[in-house]
Amino acid sequence: MVKKSKLVTAGAVAAVAFGVGFATQPVAQAEIPPVSAVVLSEGVTSAPFKIKANGDRKVLYRKAVVQPGASTGWHYHLGEEIAVINSGTFTRIEGADCSVREYGPGESLVEPVGPDTVHMGVNNGTEPVELYVVDILPKNATGPTKAAPDPGCDAAAKSAAGKSGTAKSAAAGAE
Repeated sequence: MVKKSKLVTAGAVAAVAFGVGFATQPVAQAEIPPVSAVVLSEGVTSAPFKIKANGDRKVLYRKAVVQPGASTGWHYHLGEEIAVINSGTFTRIEGADCSVREYGPGESLVEPVGPDTVHMGVNNGTEPVELYVVDILPKNATGPTKAAPDPGCDAAAKSAAGKSGTAKSAAAGAE
C-alpha cells in the first residue's frame, strides 16, 4: 500500500513540475494587423438600384440559409436589400407576372421595396442555399420583410419547372 501511495505522490510532483515548466516558457504570439477584413462572399448583379434614405435607417447584415425543399413564403421587403448567393441554387418567383429566375453562387440579387413587389424564394436543390444579405430599413422596422398573400402564381408548378415562364393558378381569378 505504501509503494502505491509513493508512486501516486511522485507522479503528482512530476506533473506539477512539468506543468510549471511549461507555464513559464514564453509563448510566441502572432502579430495582429491593425486593420483586417475577410471577404465572406461576393457576387455580380446587373440590376439597377438606388438606396433612398429619408431619415435614420437601420442596417442589417445577415447570413440566410434556405434548406432543400424550403421556401421563404410570399413576402415583400420593407427596405432595400442586396443579397449574394454563396452556395446552392436559389429560385425566385416574381408575384407580378409569375416569372421565375434562378441564381447560383457568385450571383447577386437586388430586391425591390414595397407591397406591390411580392415574391418568393425557393430551394429546389439538394444542398442548402446560403446567402449573405444586407438590408437597409426604416429605423422602426421590426424586420426586413412582411408576409403577403399568394398573388395567384402556381408556385409548385413554377418551382418544379425551374427556369422561366409564367403561370397563374386557377384560383387566382377567384380571389
